[in-house]
Amino acid sequence: MPQPPITSRCVMTKEAVSDMNSWTSMRFEEIDDNPDANADAGSDKKEPVSDRLSDDPTVMDRLNAIKRSLFSLENDYRDSLAKQLALAADVASSLKRDFFLWNDFIDSNWNDVQKPKLSDQRDALRHVLRWLCGPTRAGKQKASFYFRAVSPLVQKGLRGSKLEKKLRKKGVKVLAAQHAAESRSEREENEIIHQFAPKGKQGPWRVRLDVEFDRKPEELFGLAGEPTFTLRGAVQKLDGKQSRMWVLGYSFALDD
Repeated sequence: MPQPPITSRCVMTKEAVSDMNSWTSMRFEEIDDNPDANADAGSDKKEPVSDRLSDDPTVMDRLNAIKRSLFSLENDYRDSLAKQLALAADVASSLKRDFFLWNDFIDSNWNDVQKPKLSDQRDALRHVLRWLCGPTRAGKQKASFYFRAVSPLVQKGLRGSKLEKKLRKKGVKVLAAQHAAESRSEREENEIIHQFAPKGKQGPWRVRLDVEFDRKPEELFGLAGEPTFTLRGAVQKLDGKQSRMWVLGYSFALDD
């Protein structure tokens, strides 16, 4: 006589219902359509959860729904942040152009944030972001982070929707890192160019510099007093950071 078919059903524990993250607590039971066989439904004859979980479409449906929701929230936040920063930049632009608006901005309630001076008007964007982000350490870091991302774009003339589009497309984090790297590179180049330019002062100029010659500069050894001489040569390399210079093929002559 043929045996009645055996079906499976998924039984979710109370803990799994109360906690969406506890989907691993689901247990599976073999249920026989034969009423007499159901007496063993609660026995130890269960398949491991790990063996059956991948076959359950409801689990993957849930995970896919969560994944879509997470990326949706991420995108919504990114778009909203780009829009708000663009609006803040537009307000700062107005404050930078209008002295009376700038004065009203300074006179407003700054709570615990240090107020800017009247002379700080040209740096309006930085102070607008400071006001928006607040006085806490995290707020100060966030204001600086936003400023790094937005300020170079504003200096290039981006405003309104164009600025918002750029912030949304590239991302604030990427732009902040990119602009920080460009700023460091520019600063290093300037340091090398101006390393040998001491501050102007009355009297003689003194520059401490290590010079490396391609041969022994015997003509310079033993000089004393106040000799006047001419030194000519080709500069092979100049390192402003280390205050060093390499000279090739120099010639030396004492002046009359």
